[in-house]
Amino acid sequence: MRLIQLLPEAHAGPPLDLHPLVTVVNGLTPAARERLINAVTALPRGGDPGCGGLVECHGVLFDLSPATLALLDLNGELDVLVRPSDIPGVVTPVGTVTSRLSAEQYLTVTPEGIEPDLDRARSRRRDAREALTVLREAAERARRELIEVTARRERAAAAADALASGGDESAGPDDEEPDDEQPDDDAAELDERIIELESDLARIDRGIAELAAIDTRPIQVLLDAIRDPAPVEYGPSERANELADEFLALQARVGEFEEAMEAEGRGPITAMRQLDEARDALHHAERVLAKPDLSEADVVELEAAHEAVLEAEKRVSGMRRKGAQRRLDEAVARQQTVLDRVGFPTWSAYVMGASLLAIDPMAEQAVEQARFELEAAEAEWAEISALIEANPEHRALLDQLEALYLEAFDLLEGKEPDDLPTALRELQVPKREVTTDELVDALAYQLSLVGLDLGDNPGTDRTVLAADAFLEEADAIGGRLDELQAERREIDTHLADARTRRARRDGGTIDLTDDGPVVDQLDADEVEAELAEARREEAEAADTVEAREALVDAATQIEAVATARLMRIAADLAAATPRRDESPLPSSEPAFDVDDLPEAGRESIEFYLLARLAALRNVSFAGSVPLVIDDALASVSADDVRELLAKLERMSEAVQIIYLTDDTTVTDWAYEVGLDRAAVVDTPPAFA
Repeated sequence: MRLIQLLPEAHAGPPLDLHPLVTVVNGLTPAARERLINAVTALPRGGDPGCGGLVECHGVLFDLSPATLALLDLNGELDVLVRPSDIPGVVTPVGTVTSRLSAEQYLTVTPEGIEPDLDRARSRRRDAREALTVLREAAERARRELIEVTARRERAAAAADALASGGDESAGPDDEEPDDEQPDDDAAELDERIIELESDLARIDRGIAELAAIDTRPIQVLLDAIRDPAPVEYGPSERANELADEFLALQARVGEFEEAMEAEGRGPITAMRQLDEARDALHHAERVLAKPDLSEADVVELEAAHEAVLEAEKRVSGMRRKGAQRRLDEAVARQQTVLDRVGFPTWSAYVMGASLLAIDPMAEQAVEQARFELEAAEAEWAEISALIEANPEHRALLDQLEALYLEAFDLLEGKEPDDLPTALRELQVPKREVTTDELVDALAYQLSLVGLDLGDNPGTDRTVLAADAFLEEADAIGGRLDELQAERREIDTHLADARTRRARRDGGTIDLTDDGPVVDQLDADEVEAELAEARREEAEAADTVEAREALVDAATQIEAVATARLMRIAADLAAATPRRDESPLPSSEPAFDVDDLPEAGRESIEFYLLARLAALRNVSFAGSVPLVIDDALASVSADDVRELLAKLERMSEAVQIIYLTDDTTVTDWAYEVGLDRAAVVDTPPAFA
């Protein structure tokens, strides 16, 4: 079986044609390389190639599709890809780290269901691409309708002009139409003119399709979004509301569990309350026993109060008048108030300091009792904690609550509100899902697809500058497209006029809404009505095209950002995943083992490659499947490369070989062999 052709998505633009023997593919972007490898690796197992195309089997051409592969009984698990790390002398021992997978490679080798974040990003990109495809098709239909309505309006205008001029079909050289466009009574010449115009129309349509395949729209859309971002609107956070609901549900489940434990006399709520009370009691007892820490102001105030007591005592001694005694009592009361506040029971205790307090048996006994009660409470709590830890359901609930707290506090930017569910429900976040940084990442990725790799973290300024430079270079494409569209409309008008003359020559009629001639006897009112209707429909069609293109722009931005997110996640996962030499061996050669090869050299590489080719022969009644060499001989000398390619070329009669590289050694070899045996093809822009 030979892979003859691969078609880009939606069959837009020229296909990638492959030689049935040896093909050297140049100019592959990472996305194009991934697509081609995915298509070929799908062949032996009868999977989805991911694109259309043609395959040849025993001289018969088939469409490339899962149904065709199933018909050919292809359901094996063969490795058709030769990587640089597979080559003897380059690969390191099995199980040792050799290199990091690229994001594209990681996506290729990682099925869904392995990494949840990657699966979500894949799903978002898939949804975005589907939406973009639908909107692009709608916009294309709207553009075609606009072209048809415009052509109808131009035909109606031409008919109105003809009626206004009296229907003279023998206009002279000074009329708007050139001489070669004048009505010609010769039917043969009219037929020849119609054929010529139809040929020109087909040529222009091919040119439009080729230029349209070079899509600069994603880059322009992303650049516009970066420079003129949409105003930010705020709304409730969907994730915060989900967390609030989860928090209340978890709290309810934990509450039910703890109530059941309380009913059994081993509840954590009671144990924790007793532990807190014991700690507070010990703290208070230790404060009573400890020497109070007086400030200078406390000392001044206390000594002043004591001086007042002494002065009152002097006045009372000798004259025990009722008024003096009352003042003494008031002074003593004020002194005691200060003593109580600073932590001394009496003035003598203040004078004696800690020595008197330390021998207070009541205070010491209170401290000892508080310590004993705290130890008992801690032992009770330890027992309750052990019971909780021993219960997997309760422990799982607490772990979920802890994880929820962490995520919630992260959303709330570290704030710890008293009412967490209410704070989460009141959280406002920007409605716009795409940030400027994500737009810049998406723009950098789109530039890499057209060959402008800016490296890691190029920054906004550099990315925008590169995008401007690319669009300036690509501006000629847009201008040429406009020229071709204008030329197409002009030829379409001339073609309609030629068909009109031909019909008039034959005495026939045609409707203004079609591509043919106009009724010769239409009156002016009918033509004017038709012209007015065509103008109205043209305006409506133009508005529809504008609206559809605006939707396409929005969908393009979403798809580009979704793709960039996916590639960033894949790159991060690939960077954290060592690439090991664990490539599956060809299933038809189970005894083949690279480690058993002799010392690395051209002969060992030749042996390896020929063994890989042999593994792909006679996969089913369809014959062989192609072998893809992904620039695997880059580290081999030029002379050895030529020798190896010569051996592979001879084997290509049995197994088709597809070599992916921009290496001039391989390219020059293919040119020298000749087109009968090998071909060098450049990747069509649409295929990328």
